[in-house]
Amino acid sequence: MRRRTFITGALASASLPSLAQADPVADFYRGRTITCYIGYASGGGYDLYARSIIRYMQKHLPGNPNIVPMNMPGASSMTLGNHLARVAPRDGTAFGAVNSMLLFDPLFNGPKSKAQFTGLDMTMIGNAVVSAAVLIALKSTGVTSLEELRTKELMIAASTPSGDTYLLPLALKNVLGLKLKIITGYPGTREVALALENGEVHGRVWDMEGIKAARPQWLRDGTIRILAQLAPKADRAAPPGVPLARDFAANEDDKRVLDVICLSTALARPYIAPPGIPPERAQALKDAFWATMHDPDFLAEMERLQLAVDPVSGPDMEKLLKEAYALPEPLVQRVRKALITEG
Repeated sequence: MRRRTFITGALASASLPSLAQADPVADFYRGRTITCYIGYASGGGYDLYARSIIRYMQKHLPGNPNIVPMNMPGASSMTLGNHLARVAPRDGTAFGAVNSMLLFDPLFNGPKSKAQFTGLDMTMIGNAVVSAAVLIALKSTGVTSLEELRTKELMIAASTPSGDTYLLPLALKNVLGLKLKIITGYPGTREVALALENGEVHGRVWDMEGIKAARPQWLRDGTIRILAQLAPKADRAAPPGVPLARDFAANEDDKRVLDVICLSTALARPYIAPPGIPPERAQALKDAFWATMHDPDFLAEMERLQLAVDPVSGPDMEKLLKEAYALPEPLVQRVRKALITEG
Protein backbone atom coordinates (compact mmCIF):
# COMPACT_ATOMS: atom_id res chain seq x y z
CA MET A 1 0.00 0.00 0.00
CA ARG A 2 2.86 2.33 0.88
CA ARG A 3 4.58 1.64 -2.45
CA ARG A 4 1.35 2.25 -4.39
CA THR A 5 0.84 5.54 -2.57
CA PHE A 6 4.40 6.56 -3.42
CA ILE A 7 3.92 5.72 -7.07
CA THR A 8 0.62 7.60 -7.20
CA GLY A 9 2.21 10.58 -5.53
CA ALA A 10 5.18 10.44 -7.87
CA LEU A 11 2.90 10.38 -10.90
CA ALA A 12 0.97 13.33 -9.55
CA SER A 13 4.17 15.23 -8.93
CA ALA A 14 5.42 14.42 -12.39
CA SER A 15 2.23 15.82 -13.88
CA LEU A 16 2.47 19.16 -12.06
CA PRO A 17 4.82 20.84 -14.60
CA SER A 18 2.49 19.94 -17.47
CA LEU A 19 -0.48 21.30 -15.54
CA ALA A 20 1.37 24.51 -14.84
CA GLN A 21 2.04 24.87 -18.56
CA ALA A 22 -1.45 23.77 -19.65
CA ASP A 23 -2.17 27.27 -21.01
CA PRO A 24 1.08 28.91 -22.09
CA VAL A 25 -0.84 31.73 -23.79
CA ALA A 26 -2.54 32.67 -20.53
CA ASP A 27 0.78 32.40 -18.72
CA PHE A 28 2.37 34.77 -21.23
CA TYR A 29 -0.39 37.38 -21.19
CA ARG A 30 -1.12 37.38 -17.47
CA GLY A 31 0.00 40.71 -16.00
CA ARG A 32 1.14 42.08 -19.38
CA THR A 33 0.01 45.15 -21.30
CA ILE A 34 -0.88 45.00 -24.99
CA THR A 35 -0.75 48.13 -27.12
CA CYS A 36 -3.47 48.73 -29.69
CA TYR A 37 -2.11 51.36 -32.04
CA ILE A 38 -4.55 53.54 -33.97
CA GLY A 39 -3.33 54.89 -37.30
CA TYR A 40 -5.21 58.17 -36.98
CA ALA A 41 -5.59 61.02 -34.50
CA SER A 42 -8.26 60.87 -31.83
CA GLY A 43 -11.82 61.87 -32.57
CA GLY A 44 -12.56 59.97 -35.78
CA GLY A 45 -14.21 56.70 -36.69
CA TYR A 46 -11.04 54.58 -36.48
CA ASP A 47 -10.34 55.94 -33.00
CA LEU A 48 -13.88 55.45 -31.73
CA TYR A 49 -14.11 51.88 -33.00
CA ALA A 50 -10.71 50.87 -31.63
CA ARG A 51 -11.23 52.29 -28.15
CA SER A 52 -14.62 50.62 -27.92
CA ILE A 53 -13.29 47.25 -29.09
CA ILE A 54 -10.30 46.98 -26.77
CA ARG A 55 -12.40 47.64 -23.67
CA TYR A 56 -14.13 44.32 -24.29
CA MET A 57 -11.43 42.41 -26.14
CA GLN A 58 -9.10 42.22 -23.13
CA LYS A 59 -11.56 40.11 -21.15
CA HIS A 60 -11.64 37.54 -23.97
CA LEU A 61 -7.87 37.05 -24.01
CA PRO A 62 -6.33 34.27 -21.91
CA GLY A 63 -4.66 35.77 -18.86
CA ASN A 64 -6.80 38.94 -19.11
CA PRO A 65 -4.01 41.36 -20.05
CA ASN A 66 -4.57 45.09 -20.12
CA ILE A 67 -4.98 46.63 -23.60
CA VAL A 68 -4.14 50.31 -23.96
CA PRO A 69 -4.78 52.54 -27.01
CA MET A 70 -2.04 54.62 -28.60
CA ASN A 71 -2.65 56.95 -31.54
CA MET A 72 0.06 56.89 -34.22
CA PRO A 73 -1.24 59.05 -37.07
CA GLY A 74 0.66 59.63 -40.28
CA ALA A 75 0.35 59.00 -44.01
CA SER A 76 -3.11 57.42 -43.78
CA SER A 77 -1.77 54.87 -41.28
CA MET A 78 1.28 54.01 -43.42
CA THR A 79 3.43 55.18 -40.49
CA LEU A 80 1.70 52.67 -38.25
CA GLY A 81 1.80 49.91 -40.84
CA ASN A 82 5.57 50.22 -41.22
CA HIS A 83 5.95 50.40 -37.44
CA LEU A 84 4.03 47.16 -36.99
CA ALA A 85 6.02 45.51 -39.77
CA ARG A 86 9.49 46.62 -38.73
CA VAL A 87 9.60 47.96 -35.17
CA ALA A 88 6.80 46.63 -32.98
CA PRO A 89 7.44 43.49 -30.92
CA ARG A 90 6.49 40.23 -32.59
CA ASP A 91 5.38 38.54 -29.40
CA GLY A 92 1.64 39.27 -29.49
CA THR A 93 1.73 42.48 -27.44
CA ALA A 94 1.08 44.87 -30.33
CA PHE A 95 -1.60 45.23 -32.96
CA GLY A 96 -3.27 48.14 -34.69
CA ALA A 97 -6.19 49.71 -36.52
CA VAL A 98 -5.16 50.75 -40.04
CA ASN A 99 -6.65 52.11 -43.23
CA SER A 100 -7.93 49.23 -45.33
CA MET A 101 -6.22 50.54 -48.46
CA LEU A 102 -2.89 50.09 -46.68
CA LEU A 103 -3.13 46.32 -47.06
CA PHE A 104 -3.39 46.67 -50.84
CA ASP A 105 -0.94 49.54 -51.31
CA PRO A 106 2.04 47.41 -52.44
CA LEU A 107 -0.24 45.73 -55.00
CA PHE A 108 -1.79 48.95 -56.29
CA ASN A 109 1.34 51.12 -56.28
CA GLY A 110 4.01 48.52 -57.02
CA PRO A 111 7.58 49.87 -56.74
CA LYS A 112 6.22 53.32 -55.80
CA SER A 113 4.65 52.00 -52.60
CA LYS A 114 6.08 53.34 -49.34
CA ALA A 115 5.00 50.20 -47.51
CA GLN A 116 7.79 48.10 -46.04
CA PHE A 117 5.56 45.05 -46.20
CA THR A 118 2.77 43.50 -48.25
CA GLY A 119 -0.69 42.73 -46.97
CA LEU A 120 0.21 39.04 -47.03
CA ASP A 121 3.12 39.61 -44.63
CA MET A 122 1.02 40.87 -41.75
CA THR A 123 -1.05 38.98 -39.19
CA MET A 124 -4.75 39.54 -39.82
CA ILE A 125 -6.62 39.86 -36.51
CA GLY A 126 -10.08 40.77 -37.80
CA ASN A 127 -12.25 43.47 -39.30
CA ALA A 128 -15.05 45.18 -37.38
CA VAL A 129 -17.38 46.29 -40.14
CA VAL A 130 -18.00 46.17 -43.86
CA SER A 131 -19.07 49.71 -44.67
CA ALA A 132 -19.74 51.30 -48.00
CA ALA A 133 -17.30 53.96 -49.08
CA VAL A 134 -19.24 56.83 -50.61
CA LEU A 135 -18.51 60.07 -52.40
CA ILE A 136 -20.28 62.94 -50.69
CA ALA A 137 -20.80 66.56 -51.65
CA LEU A 138 -22.13 69.43 -49.60
CA LYS A 139 -25.72 70.23 -50.47
CA SER A 140 -24.66 73.85 -50.95
CA THR A 141 -22.66 72.88 -54.07
CA GLY A 142 -25.85 72.05 -55.92
CA VAL A 143 -24.32 68.78 -57.17
CA THR A 144 -26.91 66.03 -57.13
CA SER A 145 -25.37 63.23 -59.18
CA LEU A 146 -22.05 61.71 -60.22
CA GLU A 147 -22.84 62.45 -63.85
CA GLU A 148 -22.71 66.20 -63.17
CA LEU A 149 -19.06 65.88 -62.13
CA ARG A 150 -18.08 65.15 -65.72
CA THR A 151 -18.57 68.86 -66.38
CA LYS A 152 -18.60 70.48 -62.93
CA GLU A 153 -15.56 70.47 -60.62
CA LEU A 154 -15.83 69.30 -57.02
CA MET A 155 -13.01 70.11 -54.59
CA ILE A 156 -12.63 67.27 -52.12
CA ALA A 157 -10.45 66.65 -49.08
CA ALA A 158 -8.03 63.78 -48.57
CA SER A 159 -5.37 62.84 -46.10
CA THR A 160 -2.34 61.52 -47.99
CA PRO A 161 -1.78 59.79 -51.35
CA SER A 162 -1.55 56.39 -49.65
CA GLY A 163 -5.07 56.31 -48.18
CA ASP A 164 -8.52 55.51 -49.47
CA THR A 165 -9.67 59.13 -49.20
CA TYR A 166 -7.19 59.90 -51.99
CA LEU A 167 -6.90 56.71 -54.04
CA LEU A 168 -10.62 56.02 -54.41
CA PRO A 169 -11.50 59.47 -55.79
CA LEU A 170 -8.36 59.38 -57.94
CA ALA A 171 -9.66 56.18 -59.53
CA LEU A 172 -13.03 57.84 -60.16
CA LYS A 173 -11.28 60.81 -61.71
CA ASN A 174 -9.13 58.73 -64.04
CA VAL A 175 -11.53 55.92 -64.95
CA LEU A 176 -14.79 57.88 -65.14
CA GLY A 177 -13.38 61.22 -66.28
CA LEU A 178 -14.76 63.16 -63.31
CA LYS A 179 -13.63 66.68 -62.48
CA LEU A 180 -12.41 66.04 -58.96
CA LYS A 181 -9.83 68.35 -57.44
CA ILE A 182 -8.26 66.40 -54.58
CA ILE A 183 -6.71 68.46 -51.79
CA THR A 184 -4.39 66.46 -49.51
CA GLY A 185 -2.86 67.27 -46.15
CA TYR A 186 -5.76 66.73 -43.75
CA PRO A 187 -4.57 64.52 -40.86
CA GLY A 188 -7.90 62.92 -40.09
CA THR A 189 -11.67 63.01 -39.97
CA ARG A 190 -11.89 65.85 -37.49
CA GLU A 191 -9.85 68.19 -39.67
CA VAL A 192 -11.74 67.23 -42.82
CA ALA A 193 -15.09 67.80 -41.14
CA LEU A 194 -13.98 71.26 -40.04
CA ALA A 195 -12.76 72.02 -43.56
CA LEU A 196 -16.16 71.05 -44.94
CA GLU A 197 -17.91 73.21 -42.36
CA ASN A 198 -15.65 76.15 -43.19
CA GLY A 199 -16.09 75.78 -46.94
CA GLU A 200 -12.42 75.04 -47.63
CA VAL A 201 -13.52 71.91 -49.50
CA HIS A 202 -16.88 70.74 -50.75
CA GLY A 203 -16.76 66.95 -50.57
CA ARG A 204 -14.80 63.84 -49.72
CA VAL A 205 -14.77 60.06 -49.88
CA TRP A 206 -16.02 58.71 -46.57
CA ASP A 207 -17.36 55.44 -45.26
CA MET A 208 -20.86 55.31 -43.87
CA GLU A 209 -19.79 54.34 -40.36
CA GLY A 210 -17.26 57.16 -40.34
CA ILE A 211 -20.01 59.65 -41.14
CA LYS A 212 -22.18 58.22 -38.37
CA ALA A 213 -19.31 58.48 -35.90
CA ALA A 214 -18.23 62.03 -36.74
CA ARG A 215 -21.23 63.92 -38.16
CA PRO A 216 -24.42 61.83 -37.90
CA GLN A 217 -26.54 64.98 -38.02
CA TRP A 218 -25.37 65.64 -41.58
CA LEU A 219 -27.26 62.54 -42.68
CA ARG A 220 -30.38 63.67 -40.85
CA ASP A 221 -30.47 67.32 -41.87
CA GLY A 222 -29.31 66.93 -45.48
CA THR A 223 -26.06 68.90 -45.12
CA ILE A 224 -24.43 66.38 -47.45
CA ARG A 225 -25.55 64.47 -50.52
CA ILE A 226 -24.28 60.96 -51.16
CA LEU A 227 -23.49 60.77 -54.86
CA ALA A 228 -22.26 57.20 -55.28
CA GLN A 229 -21.10 54.04 -53.53
CA LEU A 230 -17.52 53.02 -54.18
CA ALA A 231 -17.89 49.26 -53.91
CA PRO A 232 -18.19 46.21 -56.17
CA LYS A 233 -21.79 45.73 -55.04
CA ALA A 234 -24.42 47.72 -53.16
CA ASP A 235 -23.99 47.86 -49.41
CA ARG A 236 -26.97 47.92 -47.07
CA ALA A 237 -25.20 50.56 -44.96
CA ALA A 238 -25.72 53.14 -47.72
CA PRO A 239 -29.10 54.84 -48.11
CA PRO A 240 -31.44 53.18 -50.64
CA GLY A 241 -31.12 54.41 -54.19
CA VAL A 242 -27.48 55.52 -54.04
CA PRO A 243 -25.91 54.23 -57.29
CA LEU A 244 -22.67 52.33 -57.62
CA ALA A 245 -19.82 54.30 -59.17
CA ARG A 246 -19.02 51.28 -61.36
CA ASP A 247 -22.37 51.70 -63.11
CA PHE A 248 -21.03 54.91 -64.69
CA ALA A 249 -18.07 53.10 -66.30
CA ALA A 250 -17.93 52.98 -70.09
CA ASN A 251 -17.11 49.27 -70.40
CA GLU A 252 -16.65 46.03 -68.50
CA ASP A 253 -12.88 46.44 -68.27
CA ASP A 254 -13.25 49.77 -66.50
CA LYS A 255 -15.85 48.26 -64.18
CA ARG A 256 -13.46 45.49 -63.24
CA VAL A 257 -10.67 47.98 -62.54
CA LEU A 258 -12.97 49.93 -60.20
CA ASP A 259 -14.07 46.69 -58.54
CA VAL A 260 -10.46 45.77 -57.76
CA ILE A 261 -9.63 49.21 -56.39
CA CYS A 262 -12.78 49.13 -54.25
CA LEU A 263 -11.85 45.77 -52.71
CA SER A 264 -10.68 47.67 -49.64
CA THR A 265 -14.26 48.68 -48.82
CA ALA A 266 -14.86 45.10 -47.68
CA LEU A 267 -12.52 45.86 -44.77
CA ALA A 268 -13.62 49.22 -43.42
CA ARG A 269 -12.05 48.78 -39.96
CA PRO A 270 -9.22 46.21 -40.18
CA TYR A 271 -6.96 45.21 -37.28
CA ILE A 272 -3.57 43.77 -38.02
CA ALA A 273 -0.49 42.68 -36.07
CA PRO A 274 3.19 42.24 -36.93
CA PRO A 275 4.37 39.22 -38.89
CA GLY A 276 5.98 36.30 -37.13
CA ILE A 277 3.87 36.24 -33.96
CA PRO A 278 3.90 32.81 -32.26
CA PRO A 279 0.95 30.99 -33.82
CA GLU A 280 -0.85 30.25 -30.55
CA ARG A 281 -0.77 33.94 -29.52
CA ALA A 282 -1.83 35.09 -32.97
CA GLN A 283 -4.77 32.71 -32.74
CA ALA A 284 -5.63 34.00 -29.27
CA LEU A 285 -5.79 37.57 -30.59
CA LYS A 286 -8.00 36.49 -33.49
CA ASP A 287 -10.28 34.50 -31.18
CA ALA A 288 -10.55 37.37 -28.69
CA PHE A 289 -11.40 39.83 -31.47
CA TRP A 290 -14.07 37.50 -32.87
CA ALA A 291 -15.54 36.90 -29.40
CA THR A 292 -15.70 40.66 -28.89
CA MET A 293 -17.63 41.06 -32.13
CA HIS A 294 -20.31 38.80 -30.64
CA ASP A 295 -20.15 40.04 -27.05
CA PRO A 296 -23.66 41.23 -26.04
CA ASP A 297 -22.28 44.07 -23.91
CA PHE A 298 -20.06 45.28 -26.74
CA LEU A 299 -22.91 45.09 -29.25
CA ALA A 300 -25.15 47.04 -26.88
CA GLU A 301 -22.53 49.78 -26.59
CA MET A 302 -22.09 49.97 -30.36
CA GLU A 303 -25.84 50.25 -30.75
CA ARG A 304 -25.83 53.17 -28.30
CA LEU A 305 -23.09 54.79 -30.36
CA GLN A 306 -25.09 54.07 -33.53
CA LEU A 307 -22.13 52.22 -35.04
CA ALA A 308 -22.59 49.05 -37.05
CA VAL A 309 -20.80 45.78 -36.40
CA ASP A 310 -20.45 43.51 -39.43
CA PRO A 311 -17.24 41.58 -38.78
CA VAL A 312 -14.86 39.68 -41.01
CA SER A 313 -12.63 37.09 -39.37
CA GLY A 314 -8.86 37.08 -39.60
CA PRO A 315 -8.82 33.96 -41.82
CA ASP A 316 -11.37 35.51 -44.19
CA MET A 317 -9.25 38.66 -44.39
CA GLU A 318 -6.28 36.49 -45.34
CA LYS A 319 -8.35 34.80 -48.05
CA LEU A 320 -9.40 38.15 -49.53
CA LEU A 321 -5.80 39.37 -49.60
CA LYS A 322 -4.53 36.18 -51.21
CA GLU A 323 -7.12 36.51 -53.97
CA ALA A 324 -6.17 40.15 -54.54
CA TYR A 325 -2.44 39.49 -54.71
CA ALA A 326 -3.07 36.64 -57.15
CA LEU A 327 -4.83 38.88 -59.71
CA PRO A 328 -3.56 38.60 -63.31
CA GLU A 329 -0.68 40.93 -64.06
CA PRO A 330 -2.46 42.72 -66.96
CA LEU A 331 -5.32 43.66 -64.65
CA VAL A 332 -2.90 44.81 -61.95
CA GLN A 333 -1.17 47.05 -64.50
CA ARG A 334 -4.53 48.58 -65.50
CA VAL A 335 -5.27 49.23 -61.84
CA ARG A 336 -1.91 50.92 -61.35
CA LYS A 337 -2.52 53.08 -64.42
CA ALA A 338 -5.85 54.17 -62.95
CA LEU A 339 -4.05 55.32 -59.81
CA ILE A 340 -1.43 57.51 -61.49
CA THR A 341 -1.57 61.15 -60.46
CA GLU A 342 -1.12 63.41 -63.46
CA GLY A 343 1.47 66.12 -63.13
